Amino acid sequence: MLKQRLITALVLIVVSLWALFGAEPLVWQSAVTLIAMIGAWEWTQFMRLENRIIKLAFSAVTAGLIVLGLVFDLQNWIVYLAMLQLLIVVYMVTRFQLSEGQVGLSHRLFVGLVGLLFLVSFAWSLIWLRDAYSAWVVLFSMAMIWVMDSGAYFAGRRFGRHKLAPHVSPGKTWEGVLGGVVLVGLVSVLVWFEWAQAFYTPGLVVFVVLSSLIAALSVYGDLFESLLKRQVNIKDSGKILPGHGGVLDRIDSLLLALPLFWVFWSFT
Repeated sequence: MLKQRLITALVLIVVSLWALFGAEPLVWQSAVTLIAMIGAWEWTQFMRLENRIIKLAFSAVTAGLIVLGLVFDLQNWIVYLAMLQLLIVVYMVTRFQLSEGQVGLSHRLFVGLVGLLFLVSFAWSLIWLRDAYSAWVVLFSMAMIWVMDSGAYFAGRRFGRHKLAPHVSPGKTWEGVLGGVVLVGLVSVLVWFEWAQAFYTPGLVVFVVLSSLIAALSVYGDLFESLLKRQVNIKDSGKILPGHGGVLDRIDSLLLALPLFWVFWSFT
């Protein structure tokens, strides 16, 4: 299992870096749209949809909205979508935890609309961060979430005592989140001195604080997907990535974090 996970991870890293730094804009946009479509297909499980035609239609609608945003240059919408996403995940995760897992998202249409919101804003952010800024900005934005996940994992295993949201995701702890945030803070300091200070005007403190804050908030994205999977009693969102599950399992935190990073880079 570990060997399979490592091979899949290596392939994903190579392909992702090539696409990010070497692909033409249209190829990059197409690749991101394809990822969102696969994510949309997996999202239909949360809606308890079985009909393949309807699932395909949901993926097609997701792609259509992404393309419309690119055609009409709806970059400014990301700010509002990001804030809406944040409100939804904080409210729903908190409500689910306080109700001890009794109150979740039961309406299929609402779950579907939330899925469109998350996947479309994620795709727009991923595309426009590269186009408007650079591939390095995209890599930094994603890397901060990977650093957060790694720091939270190891800190949680070593120091974890107090559960973060046991009714949503029993394995996560407050100590893990704190460890992840601290690691993001340290890495973002290094990034600032090596790269970001050349063009990031607000300064070191703002850069580190906002990077750490977004990384901490990204945990809600992970918790939100855990909530949805718990409602339909599944472990992984899919099987397309051997040893890693589905696409949504790999981008759950990014669905919330990348739109927030768009706001971060747009207003600083």
